[in-house]
Amino acid sequence: MAADKNFHKRIIGVCWLLLGVLILSMLATSFAALESSKVFVGALEGLLFTAAGFMLLAKLPNSWRLCLPCAALSLFTVPIGTAIGLYYLWYYFRREKIS
Repeated sequence: MAADKNFHKRIIGVCWLLLGVLILSMLATSFAALESSKVFVGALEGLLFTAAGFMLLAKLPNSWRLCLPCAALSLFTVPIGTAIGLYYLWYYFRREKIS
């Protein structure tokens, strides 16, 4: 069962890492055309997703403290973020139920 938990954790970590890098790269390519407030919010979101991905991949014990709010935030990033957020919420509440 422990290998199953790590498997899902790695998948979610890689997905959030890629989503964060994708958001940051999209901001970098269209930096001049966007307003400063949108750039700030997008950069913050991209950095949060990247940090959450790194925390899951590093297997930090308290990674849920950043990942749970990131999962709620990613539900509004349709369609990719919604799928990743739902997957993490499923994993988190399933893990809590098993423990």
